[in-house]
Amino acid sequence: MLVEKSDLVITIEFIDSDFAQVITKSLEPENKLIDANSSIKMRLANQKLQIEFSSTSSLTTIRNTIDDILSTINTSESIYKKVKSK
Repeated sequence: MLVEKSDLVITIEFIDSDFAQVITKSLEPENKLIDANSSIKMRLANQKLQIEFSSTSSLTTIRNTIDDILSTINTSESIYKKVKSK
């Protein structure tokens, strides 16, 4: 069986560095849940977050993992905005 490696880099620029730090911290627990065939690295520079994801898992697993990451970002963003507005 041929196993191919998939690599994905996502770069997100946030409105400010505080917000970027909140999002990065919110992703840490999520990143610990990835499967044994995958790895994830995050780099934060000012307000830019770069997420590097590599995997030999199926495309369905990769898609689900990326979807979980983006969903966590979306949820964290909503909470951050609500807290900031109060």
